[in-house]
Amino acid sequence: MDTNPLHTDQLEQWWIRALEGDTYAFKSIHGELFKGLYNYALKLLQDGELASDAVQELFVRLWVRRASIGQMRKVKPYFFTALRRQVLNQLRDNQVRALKISGLSSPDIDFSPEEIVVRNEEYETLQDRIAALLNELPKRQKEVIYLHYFEEMDYSQIAEVMGINYQSVLNLTQKALQKLRQANLLQVLLTLAALYRWYGKIF
Repeated sequence: MDTNPLHTDQLEQWWIRALEGDTYAFKSIHGELFKGLYNYALKLLQDGELASDAVQELFVRLWVRRASIGQMRKVKPYFFTALRRQVLNQLRDNQVRALKISGLSSPDIDFSPEEIVVRNEEYETLQDRIAALLNELPKRQKEVIYLHYFEEMDYSQIAEVMGINYQSVLNLTQKALQKLRQANLLQVLLTLAALYRWYGKIF
């Protein structure tokens, strides 16, 4: 998970320098986190242009407000939390404008076979199956699985991002994994998530 001390410390150092007005340091945070934030926003908004705009707006807003935000020790979770809150507010505003005030309790994440990166023929035939199974999970279970296995966040970071307690994250994860285990797809998910992260870093 995202527990690499060098990675965490580097983000924290960049943020400290950004607080002092160092635009290069802030661009470094942008370069490190943009892809993950964009993928997360894309899942929540289901629109590439809106997702890109949302992430860019987030970076602008955090740069402008950096002095009032102050120091932070968990930079990646903070950015994901702020993005999630921003997207939820955007979705609620859209619902109000469309007179569809049905109460959005949580965003919904969809997994597609194409994004489950596969470079091993042994797993290619399982793409559709595992994507379909993941999409059958309740919304919050899908979000936990995505943040944990695809964005490499630990449970405490996920709790912070989603605004729920640590035990709830554990419960959601266990329920999701139980369904995958029953379908004999748990090991496949772990392998595909590792491939997703690895190929995402080199392409």
